[in-house]
Amino acid sequence: MVKKEVLFCTTLILIGTLDWLTTLVGVVFFGATETNPLLANLTQSNMLLFSAVKLSAITLTGLVFYRAETKTKLTSQISPFAKKFLNSGYAISLFTLTAVVLNNFAAIVKVA
Repeated sequence: MVKKEVLFCTTLILIGTLDWLTTLVGVVFFGATETNPLLANLTQSNMLLFSAVKLSAITLTGLVFYRAETKTKLTSQISPFAKKFLNSGYAISLFTLTAVVLNNFAAIVKVA
């Protein structure tokens, strides 16, 4: 049986990786642009560095959620509000990344 925190972490990393991949395909093959102002210059100057930064951020985010989820299970001192806040943060991150990936797919299909 897969643990909830492992599933959350893996799903977030998978969707984030799809974001990176669709951005990479869109920029390299179809001339799309990155809309994230923090990473836009990297896609134009150094795709390897862009990939390293993006994949590191994705992995770190997934691991932070994993660590927070396991910590809430091990400690009974965590307030219900903190647990709800953690779950809300995960849900918002997942839905946002999913919307970004769908937007990337739509942009690629439109340009192709």
